[in-house]
Amino acid sequence: MEQKKRLFVAVPVPLETLPYVQRATEAVAGLPGVRVLGEPQWHVTLAFIGEVEAARAEAAHEVVASLPAALGGQAELGRFLLLPSASRARVVTLEIIDQGDVFRRLFEKVMGDLEAAGVMTREKRPFRPHLTIARLKAPGPVRPRFESERAPFAVQSVCLYQSHLRREGAEYTVLCRRGLVPAQVVPGI
Repeated sequence: MEQKKRLFVAVPVPLETLPYVQRATEAVAGLPGVRVLGEPQWHVTLAFIGEVEAARAEAAHEVVASLPAALGGQAELGRFLLLPSASRARVVTLEIIDQGDVFRRLFEKVMGDLEAAGVMTREKRPFRPHLTIARLKAPGPVRPRFESERAPFAVQSVCLYQSHLRREGAEYTVLCRRGLVPAQVVPGI
């Protein structure tokens, strides 16, 4: 029987943003029913592929490896965002302020290429970039001790991750990393 891989495509948190995310986790650490995620689990998911066989895993690898390098850019971390709602939160996240549409463009390219390669089809719900920092054992309200800080978020790479489910939480392995740079703006065009 062929071994399947549980995959997703995501943007890792840049080094200069890590201290802001760490401070945000301190605002919810120790709250009843909240399990804070550690740095190895911080990323902004573009596409959750799920469990796939080798051929689709290879196609996903090709999609990430062939992304245009000029899809990078700058976004910003924002306030706490409780999903799916403030009163019935299952996850504590930080919103991504994507005024330059960096995440939206990257999502459209990744998802379009994954669909074209037959790897997956997109979810019906609209894409909403966010960074998950904690999960709740049971849905309910969360009241962080203080509001999160806004922080720069440089979109410098996209990774294809393999997720290994463990009792103590998911463990992620990077299978492919594509470096990105901001698109060059040519004056007068």
